[in-house]
Amino acid sequence: MNSIETVGIVGLGKMGGAIASALVKKGTKVYGFDPNLKESHLEGVVLVKTLEAIRNETEVIVIAVKPNLVVPVLKEFSKPATFVSIAAGISFSQITENAPSGSLAVRVMPNLPLVAERGAFAYFCEDNAVTNVEQLFYGMGTGIRVAKESLMDAVTGLSGSGPAYVLTFLQAMTEGGLQEGLSYEESLSLAMETIEGTLAYFRSLRKEDKNLHPMEVKNWVTSPGGTTIHGLDALERGGFSTAVRDAIHRATERSKELGKG
Repeated sequence: MNSIETVGIVGLGKMGGAIASALVKKGTKVYGFDPNLKESHLEGVVLVKTLEAIRNETEVIVIAVKPNLVVPVLKEFSKPATFVSIAAGISFSQITENAPSGSLAVRVMPNLPLVAERGAFAYFCEDNAVTNVEQLFYGMGTGIRVAKESLMDAVTGLSGSGPAYVLTFLQAMTEGGLQEGLSYEESLSLAMETIEGTLAYFRSLRKEDKNLHPMEVKNWVTSPGGTTIHGLDALERGGFSTAVRDAIHRATERSKELGKG
């Protein structure tokens, strides 16, 4: 798939910077605007001084600012473009109503692993903008187009916030090994490879059987009276599964709250 040749990014923080870096890696010319920066800290990103300068260089613009700044930023543009908002809670209608007439609007929720080409993202837009989205995020990971915009809040709670959940789990596993006598580096190395290896293994199994359930594979390593079942029991007594579901629910609700202003 052909990539978009030039892209503008407004806001070069963690997420905006990650998208910029991922685009540069695949050969896209990236123009960035961030009033908090005097010079670009990202290799290959050309920092411009005004929003209008971005629009003069490209017709595809990623809005990567905090939710409360999306509408003011959109109102600064005078010429139509394809505007891609990654802000949690900012609705498709808010983008279309505040962007210049004739613009295409896209609402996307990506996550940070896209900079390593392993991102997960979902998007909502009209049919005429799908090609732009696919070209923009091509090669950055797995993307899905949701049929209902209301599902974007759930995406935010699950995969948008998800890396923080995974890193918290990684740290907890590492501290568990540390508590039992392993060094921190030994524990961290084992925990990272366990998480990555398990997912790689399960992914390979799913290629052969799309209906394979995670719990079925879990049972393969859970023998009667063994160490794993005792460990799993401790997790559930601590409310592990419920806590994860509650975290996703609360993050989803917060995304809805952000959309209300």
